[in-house]
Amino acid sequence: MLSKLIISGILGCTLLLAGCKTNESGGNFTVSGNIKNAENQKLLLQEIPYGGKAIITLDSITIDKEGNYEFKFIARQEGIYRLATEKEFEIIFINDDDNIKISADVANYSTYAVKGSDGTSSLFEFLKQYRQKDSSLFATLYNLDALQKQNGKDSTIFWLQKQKVEKIKNLNDFVETSITSATSPAFIYYTLGLGLRSMEAAKILALAKMAAEKTKATPLIEFANLINAQVQANTKASPLNAGEMAPEIAMQDENGKIITLSSLKGKYVLVDFWASWCGPCRAENPNVVLAYERFKNKNFTVLGISLDDNKADWLEAVNNDKLNWLQLSDLKKWESSVVNTYQIEGIPFNVLVDPTGKIIATELRGQTLQETLANLFQ
Repeated sequence: MLSKLIISGILGCTLLLAGCKTNESGGNFTVSGNIKNAENQKLLLQEIPYGGKAIITLDSITIDKEGNYEFKFIARQEGIYRLATEKEFEIIFINDDDNIKISADVANYSTYAVKGSDGTSSLFEFLKQYRQKDSSLFATLYNLDALQKQNGKDSTIFWLQKQKVEKIKNLNDFVETSITSATSPAFIYYTLGLGLRSMEAAKILALAKMAAEKTKATPLIEFANLINAQVQANTKASPLNAGEMAPEIAMQDENGKIITLSSLKGKYVLVDFWASWCGPCRAENPNVVLAYERFKNKNFTVLGISLDDNKADWLEAVNNDKLNWLQLSDLKKWESSVVNTYQIEGIPFNVLVDPTGKIIATELRGQTLQETLANLFQ
């Protein structure tokens, strides 16, 4: 979500990761092994500390001519560590055992082998599958963006939009399963950080609370508290409660005609607040398009409210993103009347309204939007 204020980035903090622990004592650990095709290179042992602080280099050695290395270190807690060569090859591991062996080949990363650390083995397998799924999703997003810019066939664009939603769900399901089945707090923390890239905050919060309760790990408890504070802040920012009448909207369409929200009574309406300059909005638009195409014949429509201040940019985005429903804007950006009326703190933001004009739900994005509408019209 893009906000009027620069909101502290939870994602940035969590993806820098934190050292997690199952106990307060920490202890000695040794990490050793063999790295092929890196003979005589400098190898760094680094900690990726809790709280988003800069990576700390703990020690360095020169890999011997056979490719062997060994580090001994006293850790305060279970956490995330990294082995890094001077030529940008790196291995992330978890110090969940006192004797960890990691071997790899700089020329072939898939030969990465781990002994003595279940957490590291799980992390490596997770990352291998995550990268495959993430790369597949990226390819779909890239192709979708290219087709939209070229005004490609609607049928192809619709198919890619459906693929996007399915691949995001597949990625999120994989992350959730990995978190719920894991026992290493450090692994869970790392995975939660990646989950924030594609999951709703409320879902991440539920997973974090579950993990914190299961492991009793301080970093996971703090993570859950951080996400909870953000969710509560977002909830307080919107006074729109289910069952209340949605505030009236009266605004011009592209031709200058005044359109009101109340004129759509009799239909289920998703009031969608967005803008051409809002990256997260543009990323969410294919999901809204998919919802519109799936349910437009079930007494459902979308009313787009743009917080743009440039008409040409607004209409170009409408065309490129295939937003084939009513689009309104007073071209006042954050000075728009709807910002105060709906107490909008950031976009994308939406409100689902029933045929009588009462609010059903707010903040429906991603798979949550699809599932809410599917349940409504089943």
